[in-house]
Amino acid sequence: EAEQLNIIANRLVDLAQRATELRGIFDYDQKFDQLSAVSRELEDPKVWDNADRAQELSKEKKSLENVVLTLDRVGDNLKDADEL
Repeated sequence: EAEQLNIIANRLVDLAQRATELRGIFDYDQKFDQLSAVSRELEDPKVWDNADRAQELSKEKKSLENVVLTLDRVGDNLKDADEL
């Protein structure tokens, strides 16, 4: 049983390293910052005066969220698994 736990622990370490690599591959930090900026811009009521711009920003936000939130979930799930 201890050996199986060790195997699982090693796999979790490997998965955590891969998740870190994915953050780099997908430019997580840049996309996180960009998502914050786009979200702030969408909070400005004046942005909605230009429907095309608002639509463009909304699409960009959705695309950024797909990457950022997915990588966040992966990290959270790995953290949860490690705590078990």
